[in-house]
Amino acid sequence: MWKYFITFDGNDKLNKPAIILFTVFLLSGLLQAFYGIMQLYDISPGIVSNQFKVIGTLGNPDYFAGYLVSVAPFAFGIYLLSKNKKVFAGYFKTIALISFLGCIFILPSTLSRASWIACSAGIAFILWQKYHFTEKLKAIFNTKIKMVSVVAMSLIIFLVIIAGVYQIKPESAFGRLLLWKVSINMIEENPLMGVGFNKFDVAYNNYQADYFAKGNGSNTEKLLADNVRHAHNEYLQIGAEIGLIGLLIFLGIIFSAFKFSVIKNNLNTLQLTERVIINISSKAGFIALLVFALFSFPLHILPNLINFTFLLTIISRTNKPIFVKEFTLNSLVTKPVAIILIANISVLTIKYLNLYESYFKWNDAFRAAKIGYFESAKDEYERLFPVLKNNGEFLFFYGASLSAVGNYNKAIKFLEPAKHKFSDPNLYITLGQTYGRLDDFNKAESNLLHASNITPNKLFPKYLLAKLYYNYNMTEKALNMANEILNLDAKIKSTAADEIKTEMKELIERIKTSPVKAGM
Repeated sequence: MWKYFITFDGNDKLNKPAIILFTVFLLSGLLQAFYGIMQLYDISPGIVSNQFKVIGTLGNPDYFAGYLVSVAPFAFGIYLLSKNKKVFAGYFKTIALISFLGCIFILPSTLSRASWIACSAGIAFILWQKYHFTEKLKAIFNTKIKMVSVVAMSLIIFLVIIAGVYQIKPESAFGRLLLWKVSINMIEENPLMGVGFNKFDVAYNNYQADYFAKGNGSNTEKLLADNVRHAHNEYLQIGAEIGLIGLLIFLGIIFSAFKFSVIKNNLNTLQLTERVIINISSKAGFIALLVFALFSFPLHILPNLINFTFLLTIISRTNKPIFVKEFTLNSLVTKPVAIILIANISVLTIKYLNLYESYFKWNDAFRAAKIGYFESAKDEYERLFPVLKNNGEFLFFYGASLSAVGNYNKAIKFLEPAKHKFSDPNLYITLGQTYGRLDDFNKAESNLLHASNITPNKLFPKYLLAKLYYNYNMTEKALNMANEILNLDAKIKSTAADEIKTEMKELIERIKTSPVKAGM
């Protein structure tokens, strides 16, 4: 759709709708940056977060940083490449400069190291093109020895920068490595077609649990393991979800964006028209997002995905056309097709409005359950079931409410199917507790072990296992689990963790003084 707004005259000057479109894009980045600055100085109204300070309107500093890195290099390119040239209106250049400065000013406050690297990559692309570094390097380093020397020096500088950035949050870096290791295991087991589109968050936790269950993983990995929804690397997540075939298609789209470019080496032989400047600037923003995607998941955040497709559209529209074929459809074809499309859109609109309303009611039911009104929550879940029955998270909450009011057999009917669409460790904990109350030891143990293996640093699943073993007179297993809990450093210090460890000390004392406990 955006392509139809981006047109040029015979001198490669942009039309007014395109200028308006790009101005809105620049202003969106400026407004986000300005809102972030207000949050930084505690003067912002509206959206706030108990966990993070600078989040823009996106709710998380990582999402916010991803938005900024898609706009900042684009704005920088517009300003730098058009400076002192008779292209673009003065107000457009000014907006570009202010947007860039605003984004750069607030970006460090996000503490997103990936965004700093990504933004630097986009800016470096602009500078490389502007100052013809390719030819200059060829002229200076005209021998193999010189070229090898500069490559080695550049590599050393790059590693020093990476090491410095790593020192800011080393735990996060190690956590990423675990994510990528398990994601690669997913690709190795499903190389061609993957685990299924948009099913990474369903499959990943099970692979992580299997990884630790097999005795893999260092103590550091166990401490950093968490409930995971994203791979924090879009390329690995695409490979895990839709296989190497899907990943190659995605990479092919990226390759084509740069292969059929209006620029080949640099700008010393190319006139800097508005078309060329827009092309280079959009590629800079696109490169920044591609680099950011190595460490985060911008394509799973809607505003950032929109910017990704927007920049790709600009690149496609301003690149050198390779093959263009226009065709028209007869009205006898277009009218029936239009009627069918309108009918389908109407049906889908009604369906999604109903779904939207159901999510609001689900939130009300969740709040009721959170404050202990499980009967009310259960009744609301029952009314919502026909609409939300394919949502694994909903099935979990419905089953958990049933379990909370003592309807264990019915709870299992919702909790078990939820496992195929949801893999949160709390689901397996709830299943373990529910099976325990039904005196099904094997299934209770299996689910609690699975929950414990997903997040080995969590005390609660191990605590439930220790109690389960104790209740079934398995004193040796109970002792081992209790000692494991006492030797485990909780990832987050809390009163609950201290209470669990105190209870495990008491359990150990009971076992030592009375090794054989009466049955349940």
